Amino acid sequence: MAKRVIVSNMPCADFIDNAEILGQLIRAKRTELGFKLADCAALCGIGINTLSRIENGNANCTLAAVFSVLHGLGIKLTSNVMSPTTSSHQDEWI
Repeated sequence: MAKRVIVSNMPCADFIDNAEILGQLIRAKRTELGFKLADCAALCGIGINTLSRIENGNANCTLAAVFSVLHGLGIKLTSNVMSPTTSSHQDEWI
């Protein structure tokens, strides 16, 4: 029988201000969707080790790899500085 994916909690932070928080967010979204590490890596077009390093907060991963994962999981990073209008959803991470 295949192992089930255990859902991780969303990070308890107000801002994504370091690689560790971003990694926690990515892991929480991946597990919420029920993706195993290998399946998510394949979906995002990166290696399993790269995805693991991103989720573990390794700050030496490339931005290209991080954005591949964000795109693959449907995570959009937003900033109210970049938004010309105020939205009630601008504080949401995903």
